[in-house]
Amino acid sequence: MPSALRNAINMSDLTWTFSQSFSAQFQASRAELESRVDLAKSTKVTADVLQTLSLDLATLTKTLSDATGSLPSYDQRQYELQLKGLQKSLEDLRTLIPKSKFAFKRKVPVPSSEAPSSPDPPVIAETTSESQPGSAPTVSTNLTLSSHSNQYLTMASLPCTAQTSDLAISDLDKCIVNLLPDAEDADSGLKISALHIRNLTDTVLLLPAIQGSVLLHDLRRCVVVVGCHQVWFLDNRIIPKLKTRQFRMHTSTHVDVYLSIHSTPIIEHCSQIRFASYPTALRTSEDTSPHVLSVQDFSHIKSTPSPNWSMLAPENQVSKWPIRRTPQEVEDLLDALLPRS
Repeated sequence: MPSALRNAINMSDLTWTFSQSFSAQFQASRAELESRVDLAKSTKVTADVLQTLSLDLATLTKTLSDATGSLPSYDQRQYELQLKGLQKSLEDLRTLIPKSKFAFKRKVPVPSSEAPSSPDPPVIAETTSESQPGSAPTVSTNLTLSSHSNQYLTMASLPCTAQTSDLAISDLDKCIVNLLPDAEDADSGLKISALHIRNLTDTVLLLPAIQGSVLLHDLRRCVVVVGCHQVWFLDNRIIPKLKTRQFRMHTSTHVDVYLSIHSTPIIEHCSQIRFASYPTALRTSEDTSPHVLSVQDFSHIKSTPSPNWSMLAPENQVSKWPIRRTPQEVEDLLDALLPRS
């Protein structure tokens, strides 16, 4: 057989294999996103839910765009039409979101001259929703922890004025953030409904089970410990088969992730990411029990293993975690916990 013909056949086989693999991944992601959009239509949709859905749709759209030229034209057209249908559904959802107004940042009380000095508390922002005349204002669910370096930050730093809240963590350098509840008080206090993390360097996050999505952007040489819930409710009924990929990491490098999740975590434009199960010593509920991880790399849509992530070998996993506040030792603790270059 001529070499040119043999090469053409081999190339055709590779294209067919890629198309089949891509189709399975794309349709699974699309069907999952469509199920979540349908669920949002049946519940009280919020701006954060819509933002998460929009981000996931944008990621799926980019995945299809990157595969252009490697798919049969008919399949490509069908996928594009499916994404357009999802975009229309999101636009319909946007009209259902109630308008809200934002409150101002809380003022931090100035300590008296007799009070001992302490590190500046985290910057906390809250939002409030519209209230009817004569009614007390209701606190919405948005908190922000931002712009700190060389500090040990805990749940006690946050104003837990609501039982459930979204939390944004951003612009931290050389910090340890411990939001784990005390062992004797594991079922009380603030419950984090969604987590948005951006621009962290040389930072360790010790987090409990999150009720919603965990979205991470621009992390460099960090450690993330987090669990993700997997049960959805609709009309007070549990829907165990409705899965959602709740952990997504973008544009990050050199990060160790200790994760408990029932679905597939996603990374994109990342490198040197290592995964391990949620540490036994930090578990406070069955929501952080160990599960087998199968990571999906949207930057590596091939049948070969992704070079951007790996499992963290047991001998390289952290065995002792800083679960007690030790601000004077933050630098030494980080040196022991952070991934080695």
